[in-house]
Amino acid sequence: MKKLNLWMLAAILTLCGLTTALTSCSSSDDDIPQATPIGSELYKMWYAETTVDNTSADGTKETLRQIRAFDFDDDGEGKEYFFYVDADNKLKENMPKLLGVDFAYTNLSGIIHISRKDLLGTDATRNLVREAKYQGGTLVVSGDNVSLLPATDAQKAQLEAWLPEGGNANTDYKNILVMSDIHVMSPQLLVKEGSAFSSYLNSDPKLLEYSGEVLEQLVAEAVKRKPDLVLIPGDLTKDGELVSHQLVVSILTPLRTAGIPVIVVPGNHDIDNPEGYYFDGDEKRSAERTSPEQFKQLYADFGYNQATATDPASLSFVCEPLEGLVLLCLDTNMYEFNEYLDRGGKRDYNQTAGRLRPATITWALAEADKARAAGKQVVLMEHHNIVQHHDAQAQIQSEYIIENHTSVSQQMARHGVHLAFTGHTHLQDIAAYHYYDALKVRNDSIVDVSTGSTISYPNPWRTIRVSNDFTRWEIATEYIKSIPSLADVQGTCYKRLADNISGGLKWHIEYAWDEIYKKKPYLTVLGCNDQFLPDNPADLTKLITDYLIDDLTKVYMIHNEGNEWQHEDPEALIERLKTNLQKMFRERSEYVEQWELTTAFLESLVGTVFDNHLKPGLRSMLSDINQMNEPLRSSRTDDLNTVLTIGR
Repeated sequence: MKKLNLWMLAAILTLCGLTTALTSCSSSDDDIPQATPIGSELYKMWYAETTVDNTSADGTKETLRQIRAFDFDDDGEGKEYFFYVDADNKLKENMPKLLGVDFAYTNLSGIIHISRKDLLGTDATRNLVREAKYQGGTLVVSGDNVSLLPATDAQKAQLEAWLPEGGNANTDYKNILVMSDIHVMSPQLLVKEGSAFSSYLNSDPKLLEYSGEVLEQLVAEAVKRKPDLVLIPGDLTKDGELVSHQLVVSILTPLRTAGIPVIVVPGNHDIDNPEGYYFDGDEKRSAERTSPEQFKQLYADFGYNQATATDPASLSFVCEPLEGLVLLCLDTNMYEFNEYLDRGGKRDYNQTAGRLRPATITWALAEADKARAAGKQVVLMEHHNIVQHHDAQAQIQSEYIIENHTSVSQQMARHGVHLAFTGHTHLQDIAAYHYYDALKVRNDSIVDVSTGSTISYPNPWRTIRVSNDFTRWEIATEYIKSIPSLADVQGTCYKRLADNISGGLKWHIEYAWDEIYKKKPYLTVLGCNDQFLPDNPADLTKLITDYLIDDLTKVYMIHNEGNEWQHEDPEALIERLKTNLQKMFRERSEYVEQWELTTAFLESLVGTVFDNHLKPGLRSMLSDINQMNEPLRSSRTDDLNTVLTIGR
């Protein structure tokens, strides 16, 4: 499928041409004593007390204690509180706090399960931790290396003095909702079911026929929750059809009516896209496209009318949707390189790659400097990634990250832009780039929060609580699990994506077939029979599918979900891919009756190429410790639920 562009595929196709040749604190259940009944024994608890360095407005530096406390009642519910305390044990009133986050817990035979209500206050719960085990006065949180200790009487008294009146005020935070790659398809485009539309889904199996309903449900949820801001980092439509953009605007309008600001940027699917069609049985015909000027007019109330500055060279703009928060909303698309049959081109082709024009970079950095000089926090939103989300992304998936990303990210960080919201990859992933001076001293960082597609597995969206000074960002992940006309959204999307990975493989092989077949002479030089490389795309697709598709599917799904390290042991999966790849070459050699010496050579060569070129990237992707650019490569970010501290 076009969106898949599985990075492994490019490496495998290269191999087919052989051109690369020339913490957990836990214990066993037997060691866990029977849990003490919930009640006074667990009435108040400290949770993960740490120290932080703070610089006040007047430049004074001090070390503070950071305290997270649970306030449990006897009825199975409670609240979480978050405090900063100075050396004299006095509460720092001017520091951001978490106030009154609701909790519920149950006591089940030695295991206490704690779940936290949604950060924006709905009744839906999500797990705070997978499980917490009570061990002799300590709740040990499995997998998080922290313990919950019952507070002493003195601590209880101090907590009582700190607890806010009214409990659930949360006045120190703003709430932001992020959804991306909503890919809305107007129902008008599907004139009649048939092979034209099914063929499109085979190459790009998103939940297109339900896309409008998915967005409607998210908008209804947002109206109910009343966040302070909604962000959508691109790919608003299936393929930039004017009727689809008009539908998006109509669905989003209730948010504006409710007084909720919505800011969008265009994605590579949205502007002058030649692949926007009406599907009529076995036929398709071009739909009316959306020009850059039309896009600005359509989304005037979703960013452009709120702009404090616009870029003459692109659809980029700057706005301040919340006082003190300036958004650099950048157009990273390359729609001027699209190709059109109806304009005399050889094909309809939508350019998926991204970049920032030099003039746009200069303009954006100047706007960032201006905002920072006014004491405001500056955050970036664009469609394409600005930071690599695995080591091989810039080489194998270059169309998903902006050109010259290292230079651009360094410039952004140097000008005070430390946080970016992106989409495009359909990955739920958070990556950071740190850059260093000549002495290997870290200078600065930028974090790229990429949000997956609402209509592609695992169907995520993000909720964020951000402090009023926009330095603390509490990011959580939620999922679209059902809509009125489809009970199991995630299950349907998983199956559709899994079933079509071989279809995506076929699409890529057909697209690159001429280049692949040009490599055939190299195989002859290596001693391969003329029949070693299948003589058509379908047979090559089947060959790769038979040996590798199960593990390729697993790699892709794990990578999409985020927090890859929580899944199967990456080393075992990587080794299995290598073994099956070697098996494919060995058995293909035997099938075409090549010399045994050639077979042994190819098998060894494939193993060497895999170890040197594929394994590092696979390990990077599946362990998720790649993107931090740390010398020891030991950093890892929770892709789903995390807290980011961003300087100003």
